[in-house]
Amino acid sequence: AVSPKWVNFDVFYNIKMQVEVKKSDYQSFGGINFLNDYLIKLGFGSLVEHCLGSRRNTAQYSYSDLLKEIFFICSIGGDALDDSNTLRQEVSRHPGLKVASSDTIEYAFQELKQPTWVERTETTVHYINEHNGFNQLLPLICKKSGMLSPDHGYTMDYDGHIVENTKNDNAFTYKKMKGYYPTLCSINKLPVYMQNRKGNTPEGYKAKSAIEEAIQGCLKNDITIKHFRADACCYQKDVMEYLESLPTPVHYFIRAEINNGLRIALEDETEWKGTMLNYQRIQVCSITETVLGKPRRIVAYRKRATGQLRIDEQDGYSYHAIVTNDTQMSEDEVLKFYNQRGCQGEHHFKELDHDFNWNKLPFDTIEMNTIYMYATLVAYQLFNASKQFLSRRLSFVNVEMRLKNFILHFVTLPARWIKSGRRQILKIFTTRDY
Repeated sequence: AVSPKWVNFDVFYNIKMQVEVKKSDYQSFGGINFLNDYLIKLGFGSLVEHCLGSRRNTAQYSYSDLLKEIFFICSIGGDALDDSNTLRQEVSRHPGLKVASSDTIEYAFQELKQPTWVERTETTVHYINEHNGFNQLLPLICKKSGMLSPDHGYTMDYDGHIVENTKNDNAFTYKKMKGYYPTLCSINKLPVYMQNRKGNTPEGYKAKSAIEEAIQGCLKNDITIKHFRADACCYQKDVMEYLESLPTPVHYFIRAEINNGLRIALEDETEWKGTMLNYQRIQVCSITETVLGKPRRIVAYRKRATGQLRIDEQDGYSYHAIVTNDTQMSEDEVLKFYNQRGCQGEHHFKELDHDFNWNKLPFDTIEMNTIYMYATLVAYQLFNASKQFLSRRLSFVNVEMRLKNFILHFVTLPARWIKSGRRQILKIFTTRDY
């Protein structure tokens, strides 16, 4: 056996690193200063005060200060309220930015929390919590920042999302895990309405009232809803009748439940057309069928069943259907438009979980965690508004960035505040043109 030859790479490459420590007040995340400047230009403080009101006169921090702090904590990669200590060190020399302790944030959230509705049905007890002020603030930020404009017709997506946790007041979800089950209405991945529920309350419960509040909140801000998409949780008579009764027509696209009557109608249909969907060969058709008490257009598709057939696949096909009041789109266009909700109506949940800490809720009750979730929704909107604003001015920022990439390319910036000639000046150390 040949004994190994050990090489001292420090000597071989003649590498010796010397370290000299200089204690100073340089910032590592100097991009926070530019984000704060944008929020001042946006008038964020007045928006928050208009929707949430003001704190008592003796309070050192306003609600807008604390919501900005949640945004800045996320913008330096923080995942807990205690990371406010790191943020305070970073902006200690900032002439106007104030950073509160995690205890102060908790006290303010105690002021904002709302009582939980308790509604009993024959089968279960439902617990629902929401805050009307935050639901007014969400579409208002979209309007004031220019992310949503009054002269455009938008598509609203309705969906629920399981937030798994170990809180004392959680409940079992249909996925056999404990947590909360908030429902969101969003436009272009921007949340405009949220209602938090315990895990045992399905997303279809009281869906009509939630959708109505979301649409009315958008209309108050001159945000026009042209289309509505949802899965089978909104396959409800009152939801469709409400969308059909609006003064401005809203075209809905809702996944239909395949019951016996609809399945028989689809099995008897002879005018199926072949097409491709997600690289799969399928057959599509469009029929008019009485569903939920009224004749409505059904766009259906079927594909060959594989493996052992289920009881509802006796003819060798599995069927799927979408109910819509749109009569202009072709079958292919309806399917393509509906499937876009997977990107535009659901992907932001991953960002909320992993970038904005929905998977690390800090409090023990649904009332407090609901306020925290609203605060992170505001942070998520400010993040998107900031990207939109900065991408028009900086080549190294684009609107498709996730938070981690945004921190790497924009927020991470050596900077220092100095006072010169009675002025506060921000010195930054970079080759990029900020």
